[in-house]
Amino acid sequence: MTEPDQTAARMLMIVEAAPNAIILVDTARKIVTVNAQAEKLFGYSRTELLGQPVEMLIPHRSRDRHPDLCQDFNRNPTKRPMGIGRDLSGLRKDGAEVPIEIGLTTLQTGEGTFVLASIIDITLRKRAEETLVQERNLLRTLIDNLPDYIFVKDREHRFLTANMATARLMGCLHPTELLGKRDEDFYPSDLGQEFQSDEEKVFRGQPIINKDEPHTDKLGCRREILTSKFPLRDSTGNIVGLVGVSRDITELKRKELALQSALAQQEKLVADLQSALDHVKTLQGLLPICGFCHKIRNADGTWERLESFISSRTDAVFTHSFCPDCGHEHYGAFLPPKP
Repeated sequence: MTEPDQTAARMLMIVEAAPNAIILVDTARKIVTVNAQAEKLFGYSRTELLGQPVEMLIPHRSRDRHPDLCQDFNRNPTKRPMGIGRDLSGLRKDGAEVPIEIGLTTLQTGEGTFVLASIIDITLRKRAEETLVQERNLLRTLIDNLPDYIFVKDREHRFLTANMATARLMGCLHPTELLGKRDEDFYPSDLGQEFQSDEEKVFRGQPIINKDEPHTDKLGCRREILTSKFPLRDSTGNIVGLVGVSRDITELKRKELALQSALAQQEKLVADLQSALDHVKTLQGLLPICGFCHKIRNADGTWERLESFISSRTDAVFTHSFCPDCGHEHYGAFLPPKP
């Protein structure tokens, strides 16, 4: 075997052993060589591909532009990825499209100039990216619709992200207005310094749990804010920032104060009632009473009228009247007959 034949054989072995799909195309855009990975990727056999225009592997919507792109590459044949800034797709034999990345380079041989395309199936990567985007959108939707204030800061105390509630609290229309800024851009310097001092503790690994932080917004409205801050760590465990979650407890505080006031009033009422009960005068023991005049003998041994005896020992007040029987007995001439 001649040296050129040996070189060609080694090239074919390298192409065949490549983990990616490899396609060799001549200047007429005809497929000259493919490997097993290319057969697997596009669903064609080698004999179906050899000698065919490479456009058969390109979706129909992109075929018209491909010859011009090939000419541009041939005029500047440098090693580079194909389709920079664009999503590329390959067309399989069954009509399905597969997302791909393509790397291009030229080969100079005794038979002429060829373009070598290394093709990677990025279906799994695309699915992972789509899943990540969906999860990010779900998380964004979730935190933006929570009433709590949620934010993330770097170790320079700068906002990396925040939700809509945080933006409104800081007097902004959108969370992007917070990015790269610090608390002192929105609060008095002394309050901003206090927040930063707390955050330095978080950067040293000490979380802050439910700290009451009074807040006055730009309209002068005072709010009661309960804040927790936790270290944010990277994959190696290093603290790279913090995550903050705050809750407006202004209304809760108002209700708590109202409840405390109501309880205080209730306690005072109970105390007043107990005091009144303690001062209530009561009658106890055996009380001798005359069977004729109904006078009562008091502790001194003297007899006094029933009304005065009870009045002096209770809060009762007497008025004089007569029952129906006595009224008819003594004043019957002036009263209507008994029924």
